Amino acid sequence: MPLSLTEHDIPISDLDPAHEGLIVVHVTDLHVGLITPEKRIRHAIALANRAAADLVVLTGDYVCYGKRFVALMGEVMRGLEARAGVVATLGNHDYWTDGEGVAKELRRNGYDVLRNDHVTLRPRGAPLTVVGIDDAITGHHDPARAFSGTSRTGTVLTLSHCPELADAAADRGAHLVVAGHTHGGHLHVRGLTDRVYRRLTKRRYLSGWYDVGERTALYVNRGVGSSSVPVRAGEGAKSEVAVFRLCRAA
Repeated sequence: MPLSLTEHDIPISDLDPAHEGLIVVHVTDLHVGLITPEKRIRHAIALANRAAADLVVLTGDYVCYGKRFVALMGEVMRGLEARAGVVATLGNHDYWTDGEGVAKELRRNGYDVLRNDHVTLRPRGAPLTVVGIDDAITGHHDPARAFSGTSRTGTVLTLSHCPELADAAADRGAHLVVAGHTHGGHLHVRGLTDRVYRRLTKRRYLSGWYDVGERTALYVNRGVGSSSVPVRAGEGAKSEVAVFRLCRAA
């Protein structure tokens, strides 16, 4: 289950000139617990830091299989570095394990945890709104609350563990939505896995890039670890830390 750093240029309409070339690193689905090796988590943190990010975003499922792993999760996730900060949302396994404890550990590390809320950062002196929609699998999501009071101008980045919330984010003006949860299906066969996934789950977004609405891009990150199946096969299911470079759309 090799872990790679994937890099992507993201064209965004109305991008502030100050944010041209802004680097956003996305880490998700670490699953500290019984299956994902601790050294793998530390490798993911090192890869993220290697990208010299302006912003690091995290989209849930940091832990699983018991409260005894929450403190370890906090320890192995310590040390993420970004000039504008680290912003996180929670996932279903976090809530099934200990949602409050997970949020506490992330905040102890200096990371901002958004639960149906948003924050406006100022990387390179220009505003960037980050919206965090809470986990939909466990019913904690409230997109209307998360976006309440956000500006319709400037760049809006949305974090959601569940990729299916991208439509609600697009309706509310998000330029870029990043999500996880799916692990790319673990076994990915080009042209087949997507069709089977849509048919069985009635969901549309499995892995990689999707256009949502008129101006919103969704990236479904395949994640780092696993909560159940330790094996991944196929290009669309390889574990990853994603690096996004923002650029102005032509």
